[in-house]
Amino acid sequence: MSRRMMMKTTLTAFALLLALVCAARAQTSRAPYGLPAGALVVETRPLELGGAKQRALVLWMLRPKKEPFQGTDEDIYTCPDQTRGSHYTGPTRVSLVDTAARRVVNTVKVIEDDADEFDVPYSIRAGGYYHVEGAAEGKSGKPQIMWLRDYNGDGRALEFALFDAQACMGLETALFGYSEKSDRVIQYPVSLETTDAEGKKSAQVFMWADYLFSKGPVAPGRWEYEVDYRGRGGTLDRYAVRYNAAAERFEGTLSSTPEQ
Repeated sequence: MSRRMMMKTTLTAFALLLALVCAARAQTSRAPYGLPAGALVVETRPLELGGAKQRALVLWMLRPKKEPFQGTDEDIYTCPDQTRGSHYTGPTRVSLVDTAARRVVNTVKVIEDDADEFDVPYSIRAGGYYHVEGAAEGKSGKPQIMWLRDYNGDGRALEFALFDAQACMGLETALFGYSEKSDRVIQYPVSLETTDAEGKKSAQVFMWADYLFSKGPVAPGRWEYEVDYRGRGGTLDRYAVRYNAAAERFEGTLSSTPEQ
């Protein structure tokens, strides 16, 4: 075999090897459970259901941007930083997966204010709204976003809350969890009979509720709390909310009293 032929054969073999390596890397980096290309799995949380069902919740984002906290551990968090810290931003999803079959059962979009984008912290200070395992209060660590707890009072820790502080007053909260009734992940709606500062009554359904899931319940599946916006030209808002298991939603009243 001539020297030129040997070099050509060597280059061909090298190109083939490089293609196989690239293909192998693409295979290993492919998102699990058949999630779409560009999916970043932020967190996976197995569910303890008992019986034959093998399920897990997967929090993932589609091609998110990484936004580090612009400061040091000594710098004071702004109010929005308290729910963001160093975070990913982009389209956010919660999927229920069958871990035995390695497939997605269903997926819920995290939509706030009609925007298909959310900020999910990957590092945040302990002692705030998100649970940070092993970090001292005020120190940064990796948060456990899907910190499963029993929010609806059924005795099963199968729900988790998301938080969004857009300013120093007001905290948007949303609840997601596993529905044993439908074998799906759901976002829990909050249906409120509201009375505004002028006494006008209306019925509204919210997917995000002010402070609700950041508060401790007064009894399993039942909340009573106040949010005071007086002094800012606002109202004193009184909430009374309980879980309706049959409808798989939270229901209650919101009464707003004007500043005197």
